[in-house]
Amino acid sequence: MRVFALVMVVIIVVATLIANLGYGDQAFAFIRHVPGGDLTGHFGLYALLNLAVMSWIARPTPAATRATRFRVTGVLVVLVVIEEVGQAFIPARTFSLLDMAASVTGLLAGLLVAHLLSR
Repeated sequence: MRVFALVMVVIIVVATLIANLGYGDQAFAFIRHVPGGDLTGHFGLYALLNLAVMSWIARPTPAATRATRFRVTGVLVVLVVIEEVGQAFIPARTFSLLDMAASVTGLLAGLLVAHLLSR
């Protein structure tokens, strides 16, 4: 799961860099054909990221308590909020509360799935 988590981080970082450089419309043109488009992408990417991170870092062991899973998810939420707010200062990007909400909801969905799978 460590490899999956690292792959998800790399995908998100590369996608963010592509968009920040102004190439997002060309590189992610396929997203127009996905139901829900950009919001589905935000939700899905961050749900997979948190599921992978939960499976790697907060494995269902006695040391990985519910509090650990919430702390790790909280850190990811803070990073998502910083990234989205930072878009307001990048000319090629636009700040979107909907994108932020979809990303945070995805993180919470990943947490929920990880919790259910750990039972």
